[in-house]
Amino acid sequence: MELTEAIYTQRAIRRFRADPVPDELIRQVLEAASKAPSGSNTQPWVFLILKDPEVKRVVAEFRRRGGEELARLRTRELDPATAQLHHDAEHLRDHMAEVPVLILACIRHDEFNPPTVVTSPGTLTRGASIYPAVQNLMLAARALGLGTVPTVMHKLYEDEVKAFLGIPANVETAALIPMGYPAEGVSFGATSRHPVEDIAFLDGWGTPFF
Repeated sequence: MELTEAIYTQRAIRRFRADPVPDELIRQVLEAASKAPSGSNTQPWVFLILKDPEVKRVVAEFRRRGGEELARLRTRELDPATAQLHHDAEHLRDHMAEVPVLILACIRHDEFNPPTVVTSPGTLTRGASIYPAVQNLMLAARALGLGTVPTVMHKLYEDEVKAFLGIPANVETAALIPMGYPAEGVSFGATSRHPVEDIAFLDGWGTPFF
């Protein structure tokens, strides 16, 4: 698939078929992830591929509990389009364990030398060395006809997830990505985004570029 087509038609997929994903396709999306840039070319990423039903069930339960906590904090009334999005998100929350493959993207802290504020947990700067890899993975999945969506609600139970999966203390999880073939009636396609004219300024805040 031509790159621009993948970019313009990639969208969050939250409903999946039960069909298994061949290991060769998983390898292809991971290789695409490994080609991403990272700070000082440290390549600090590690990807846990979760396929065992019991492993998926436990991790999905942490993700479900996190999603429910977020839902309880929601106070504003949702417009119809946003309400549908949340409905789909809740479906994924309750059926995450049934998705054929879950990919847990992680980042090693100690790959940055010397250790500075860049390596402190939760900083945006460290995200620059993992999320490009996540996007590469998702675009490669799109080109192969596989749906994905980045989720992070498991991080409300970061310590528990790490303990269950045996993740070392120097590693932080960054995204839990379900991956599989889109369910019947779910398709890739155009997305709704703010126009470039609204998000680009020239030489300073507020001066339109276009």
